[in-house]
Amino acid sequence: MNKKTGILFAILLLFLTACSSETYIYSGETDNWSAELKVIQTSNNFETQELALRYVGEDVDSVGDINYVVESVGNFFRNGATLSASGTLSDKSESNPTNAKITKDTEIIMTIEWNDKKESFTLDKK
Repeated sequence: MNKKTGILFAILLLFLTACSSETYIYSGETDNWSAELKVIQTSNNFETQELALRYVGEDVDSVGDINYVVESVGNFFRNGATLSASGTLSDKSESNPTNAKITKDTEIIMTIEWNDKKESFTLDKK
């Protein structure tokens, strides 16, 4: 291997290492709700959590505003959220390197409140 090839290989290896990330997907469902949480952790210790929530009950028009909490190593929540006409909601939370991070063994509990009703369920790792 010549010197140029060696330097190019070292730069490429450094670049690939610096851009690595870990992704976890958790999901769960009840008679009324379906949720999926995608957790993306980058090599610089930032974490993004992307929530996809869907009402799977009978009458989506009756739901009104919802409050939800995603409980894990830290809480991700929203109050007064409104579903789309199709009964879905997407949300995102980002954390910096000083926050605790989700791991493959983290237990995640989803709690949703709407119309004086409340459901809690576990999101399991896929």
